[in-house]
Amino acid sequence: MNLKVKFFLRYIFVGALSLFPLILVLIVVNYLKNLGISAYLSLNDYTNSFGVTIALMVGVICVFAILGYSIEKYGRSIFVAMIDSTFEKIPAIRSVYSVSKKLAAMLSGGEDGTKKEVVLVEYPKENLWVPAYLLNRHKNICVLFIPTSPNPTSGYTVLVDESLIKKTTLTLQEASSFIISMGADFPRKEEISRLIPVAD
Repeated sequence: MNLKVKFFLRYIFVGALSLFPLILVLIVVNYLKNLGISAYLSLNDYTNSFGVTIALMVGVICVFAILGYSIEKYGRSIFVAMIDSTFEKIPAIRSVYSVSKKLAAMLSGGEDGTKKEVVLVEYPKENLWVPAYLLNRHKNICVLFIPTSPNPTSGYTVLVDESLIKKTTLTLQEASSFIISMGADFPRKEEISRLIPVAD
């Protein structure tokens, strides 16, 4: 009887795991739906008009698209540059805005259009290798962001000697996919296997 119960629980677990991607998609869709409804209700409170509210939301989406197009095509946006110039003159929010801008640049591939390096580092102890984003460098000291799984936006910022890291050809998207999938998506297996030393 205990064996049957054990197999039954195992089948439930395997079945739940098989539906995990679908559940994750539904969670994201539900979050976006709630975000859209919340934005609509907030705007509608001010406009008291369904048509005006929808027009404003479509307008905001179009502005985002235009900004994205101009940044991708020309590397900058005059509108964003004006906002940067304004915020950088306000001492109270200058530091916060500057940090958030650098984070956004990192996630989008950098202000100069280059991708941030993805490296491997031993953390939290020797012989445990994790992917990390190389954010900055001064002489032989590297500033790394080590993301946590499955949420790559949280993690740890560490300073390490350059000799302690191993460079990879992983892109930011590939590393993020590896972290979000908790290792199920394992890009460039052969390269990473060569980089990680085998213990004697």
